Amino acid sequence: MMSKHAFAYFLSHGVPALVSFASIAIFTRMLTPEEYGMYALVFAIAGMINAVIFEWLKLSLLRYYSRYQEDNRFFETIKLSFLGLLVASLVVGVLTMFFFQGKAFSPVFILLTLLFSWTQSWNSINLTLMRAKLSPKSYGILAFSRTTLGLVLGTAFIYAGYAEIGLLIGLMLGFWITLMRPTLKYWKIGLDYKAFQTDYLKQFLKYGMPLTITLLLSVIIHNSDRLIIDYLLDTSATGIYSVTYDLSEQTIFTLMMIINLAAFPIAVKVMEEKGELAAYEQVKKNTSLIFLIAIPAVTGFILISQNITNVFLGESFREEALSLIPYIAIGALLKGFKLYSVDIMFHLKQRTSLQIYPVVGAAILNVVLNFLLIPKYGIEGAAMGTVIAYAFAVAISWIIVHIQISPLPFPLKDFISVLTASCIMALALWPFHQQTGLFFLAVQLLVGGTAFVGAVIVLNTMNARNLILKKFSR
Repeated sequence: MMSKHAFAYFLSHGVPALVSFASIAIFTRMLTPEEYGMYALVFAIAGMINAVIFEWLKLSLLRYYSRYQEDNRFFETIKLSFLGLLVASLVVGVLTMFFFQGKAFSPVFILLTLLFSWTQSWNSINLTLMRAKLSPKSYGILAFSRTTLGLVLGTAFIYAGYAEIGLLIGLMLGFWITLMRPTLKYWKIGLDYKAFQTDYLKQFLKYGMPLTITLLLSVIIHNSDRLIIDYLLDTSATGIYSVTYDLSEQTIFTLMMIINLAAFPIAVKVMEEKGELAAYEQVKKNTSLIFLIAIPAVTGFILISQNITNVFLGESFREEALSLIPYIAIGALLKGFKLYSVDIMFHLKQRTSLQIYPVVGAAILNVVLNFLLIPKYGIEGAAMGTVIAYAFAVAISWIIVHIQISPLPFPLKDFISVLTASCIMALALWPFHQQTGLFFLAVQLLVGGTAFVGAVIVLNTMNARNLILKKFSR
């Protein structure tokens, strides 16, 4: 089942990711680094708002859908809670608007940030619902439609002369148009206050609030770099750093997320139906598949980074982006492994409060390293700090899982095999690693992919050779 759903999510999430790459290529050629930096600041602050206010609701929907999917009160509680949080954040936003009047953040900036945050959050809740329903097709339609419309409308508004403000408005319009159908279909227009269940809300808070704290700290690790760079350097440097992060992490982390989109609901289902041991074995399989996808992706991305920056980034972004990519790619791998392999254990045992401690330390470490390294190494120092912080978070999380829950079901044999296959792929790619242009990008992907798949079969990684032989024998 997992392979089937993972492939479906690869199509439904991979195609929108390709559109996002096209967006980066277009936007970095139409916006200056300073304009892109202002857009990135809105994006970063909106992400922090989502983490603090809305994320626990989305995570609770995913965790408890299989238990309460037949109960309409479950959905009404989610919907009414979302609207309540929206109003609360609006009040805080208005107060903030008066507080910052005439200072760094204008009322327009704060309003756009709030609107972008609400829009992203409602989109995430709808995507989560489709994921919980094990419906990758619906997930893909919504994700692809939103990404494509955002690209078209964002480009149109930038072309009309509205720069980063136009980009934000275009992206939000893309969200709103595509969210109309699922909103009407699954959530309805009316509000049934009597259906609101306090017991459900308490359960959501108990499960979700520790995750909210954890996610906020993760967002601080991810987004504080941009705010500190803007403070210590300038908005132009923020733009260059942000677009490199968008390009690099979107590639690596999206691939890992695609596996988890399919894998996590299945692990939860196994836990509910077959118990802990079966669920841990499923986590081990999931981790093997994540390594199979992510490790060669990181290896290849670093090796052909010169061509990737040439194809996907505007000229004013390329030089500094090239030095950032190795750090960001490795950081994305560490982040994905922590979230989708180590932290899954906390979710399955519903002991999410244990996740807080590693991320607190990592967030503090990241901020301190940013202030120490950015003045000396510039934006490259921010990337170094992030890698160190993620490595720290992985190590501490692994130790806590081992002591408090169970030894992490780590697929050591598959990990070594995938690492070996990735090295073979790197050797095959090396003669082409400095070539640039779309044609050579296609050649690099073909050569690298063929070498890796061949090595996986020869090494019998994840029993691949035996499965192929068995299929042919049939």
